[in-house]
Amino acid sequence: MPSAVLAASPRPSPPGAPAGGPRATLWLLRLVALVHAGLVVGQPVLAGIYLSGRFDALATHSLNAGLVILACMVQFGAALVYVWPGRGRGWPALVTAMLFFAEGIQTGMGYAGKLAVHVPLGVAVVTTQVVLVVWLFRAGARRPRSRPKAGEQA
Repeated sequence: MPSAVLAASPRPSPPGAPAGGPRATLWLLRLVALVHAGLVVGQPVLAGIYLSGRFDALATHSLNAGLVILACMVQFGAALVYVWPGRGRGWPALVTAMLFFAEGIQTGMGYAGKLAVHVPLGVAVVTTQVVLVVWLFRAGARRPRSRPKAGEQA
């Protein structure tokens, strides 16, 4: 009887979660991306408060810009963990790197007062981060990246 226990196959994966796919690393990325998205979505709200006459909101908008960039750096680390040890797809790390670059330009344009670049780039950053978060909560994010077949190069 004990040999039957040892020979038993592993537990099947729950429905919708493929065996060997990213789990803990995906939840880490989801959490960090949600925090980042909250900070990013807060930026136009703070700008609107400033434009409505509460001029002290500009200092909060500036402080939040630093937090947005910090959250993006943490998100990039979480995306790398999702990709390599977690065997997740690689494009979220690439998108996060592009967001980091865009947020740096965004911050510089804001301090320089170049609103013709600052406003549309802000819209692009918010849209990109929100779309990324939505994808992270869809089933496709749970699927592991495909492995090369025998005889193919990695």
